[in-house]
Amino acid sequence: MRRRLLLILAILGSCAVASFAIPLALATADARTQEFTLGREGDIQRFAVLAEEYVRTGDPARIAGEVEAYDDVYSEGVLVVSTRGVPTLGVGLDGNEPGIEAAIRSGLRNERVSTVDRLFPWSDDEALFVKPVGSGAQVNGTIVLRASTAEARSDILRQWAVIAAGAVLALAAFGVLAIVLSRWVLGPLANLSKGIVQLIRRMPDTGMPQTSAPPQSVLPATAAGGPPEVRRLAHSFDVMSSAVLRAADAQQRLIADTAHQLRNPLAALQFRLDLLDDGVPDSAREDYHSVTEEAKRLQTILDSLLSLASAETPRFGADRSEAACDALSVVADRVDFWSVTARERGARLVTVAAPDVDRVPVAIAENDLSQVLDVLIDNASRYAGPHPTVEIGVVVEPAPGRSPVCVWVADDGPGVPEELRDKLTDRFFRASDQAGTGLGLSIVEVVTAAYGGRLVIDEAPAGGLRVRLWLEPHVEKLDDD
Repeated sequence: MRRRLLLILAILGSCAVASFAIPLALATADARTQEFTLGREGDIQRFAVLAEEYVRTGDPARIAGEVEAYDDVYSEGVLVVSTRGVPTLGVGLDGNEPGIEAAIRSGLRNERVSTVDRLFPWSDDEALFVKPVGSGAQVNGTIVLRASTAEARSDILRQWAVIAAGAVLALAAFGVLAIVLSRWVLGPLANLSKGIVQLIRRMPDTGMPQTSAPPQSVLPATAAGGPPEVRRLAHSFDVMSSAVLRAADAQQRLIADTAHQLRNPLAALQFRLDLLDDGVPDSAREDYHSVTEEAKRLQTILDSLLSLASAETPRFGADRSEAACDALSVVADRVDFWSVTARERGARLVTVAAPDVDRVPVAIAENDLSQVLDVLIDNASRYAGPHPTVEIGVVVEPAPGRSPVCVWVADDGPGVPEELRDKLTDRFFRASDQAGTGLGLSIVEVVTAAYGGRLVIDEAPAGGLRVRLWLEPHVEKLDDD
């Protein structure tokens, strides 16, 4: 593909250079032609003034010496013809030469003639200039000047050589720039193609042969055109996308199978432990409670791991950009759900929202926002110390364009040291020795990021911990109808 791109760039560069060089060459030829023509017309005008006396009286005193000196210096012939019977005066030019008779007739018809239009290096070696001699409509004779164009053509050739050299240098510079540009543009594309080919060969069941040859395009003949490399890259990307989709489906099936295969034995174990509760002797009661608590903790860890895996699994076929819910409604629902549990733990839940706002649409699914709030409210009511006050709030921050929505949960407990806050989203990290899985905030971070949101953990105004979720507002699309 680089060769084709370089060929196209070379053609474009050649056209660009030619569009500049050719007009410049023609302009230099015109300028030199004009200089040549003006010089010779000035000379013939001077000779015409000097020849006025000769064509009327036949006295060559003034004109003869000037013509001979001119021929000696420039080797250009001059011919003076009179209509009053005066003999023709010629130096270096004979009236019987081809083309001279026609020039004389034109001059005698009171026509001013020049055979020079535009000089080129291949133009004729000589040019004729003709001027009538007389005043007004009275023509007493004519004068013919045969000028050599060799010097002017040589000057034009030198100027053209300079222009050609500049054009060659410009083409060379453009070629170097084209090579560098093609490598810069196509290098990442080639690396991407190689990377995709290597990746799909390592994926199971991709349908790719384990060979060193690049994947052949299987696009139909009616598919969109383009360079073969780009079409092969598109085909490789399609193969990779299919493999990724299959991997995502396999991961979702694994989560479902794991949930089914592990939850059932754990539920049976918990049920049997409950049946043994009445028959456990007092000496083993403490061990029995330890086993029961560990079984419950294992169930909690399993649920958290499955929730985290489900949140991290790509949801192909589900358009998260269309997800939306009312943040105020979800907050009110979760506060009502957790109110009894919070009271049992000695916590007080308080909802904070602007009084004049009835609805705050955010770009997140209702189930996911509920899951996030469940984790945050559970953590705050459980770990914020005795009798904490937990605030759950929603606020819209004014900003140019889209105004982000902040959903937060804050408490007035002892909080978490600043040096440990960045670790709160690490998996299995716990800031205290209290029971827990250490996966709650990891789940919150993954779910928030999946919708383009941002998780911020800092100190609450009351001194405890505050967790803020910055979410994109949901903008309803207007119906074109």
